Amino acid sequence: MGCSLDRGTDSGFPDETPVRPVTIDGHRSGGVFVVQVDAPPPADGRRRWLALTGTPLSPTIWTAVADRLDGPLWAPDVTPPTDVTDPQRRVAERIAARAREGGGTWSVVGHSFGGQVALELALAAPELVQHLVIIGSRDTPFPPFAAAADALTAGHPVDVDGALARWFRPAELDRFPGVVADITGQLRRADRAAWATALRGIARFDAADRIGAITAPVAVIAAEFDPVSPPEVMTAMARRIPGATVDVWPDAAHLSPLLHPDRLAGLLLGG
Repeated sequence: MGCSLDRGTDSGFPDETPVRPVTIDGHRSGGVFVVQVDAPPPADGRRRWLALTGTPLSPTIWTAVADRLDGPLWAPDVTPPTDVTDPQRRVAERIAARAREGGGTWSVVGHSFGGQVALELALAAPELVQHLVIIGSRDTPFPPFAAAADALTAGHPVDVDGALARWFRPAELDRFPGVVADITGQLRRADRAAWATALRGIARFDAADRIGAITAPVAVIAAEFDPVSPPEVMTAMARRIPGATVDVWPDAAHLSPLLHPDRLAGLLLGG
């Protein structure tokens, strides 16, 4: 995977400084840094960041955060295969194989479905994970998503309004119209089969009895008004991981942390 520069596209996510768009795994993602994973870690001691996205969103959600970190960031495709019942583990295996190519360790941050992939990665390949940050995710099943997956498979219209209501606070919908437009477009263009697979995976995902084996330092970021991964669920998850810390963002929803890249990057860099 190379690092060819490109004009990229505007993700719609807020940013206060210029970013350098690149081509990531053949897909144009404005502003997301890409590290060449078959090369060794930076000689100057900077960390390498591995950012895992919630399906069906694009890696462009990391655009503004990437420019504020202390090293290159790799945001791989987390689209799961559609013929599996354990998509988080399958995606983690795929990413681990790529991450091993250059040797060394990664600072891993995962959001939503990507957070569950990050947990699986830390369990399956602890030698790759320098530290781990989990945002808006959970280690226990969320059964309501099974019905949402069935609706997608049956061809029902995508519930864009419902998704936006879960992912953002009402004031954020007014304040960040570019984000709303970008996310709406991504939802309407999503691969329904892959999205349904991810939702079924979240509906049944249960790592509660395994995550105590994670050896990397772990930070958990929860949003006060996240109906799928509420603070009490994420706090309970953190208690199952030795030494894990919890930061609860008040008046925040599922995607709110990505709207505040300075604060989020500060938390990531503190890990």
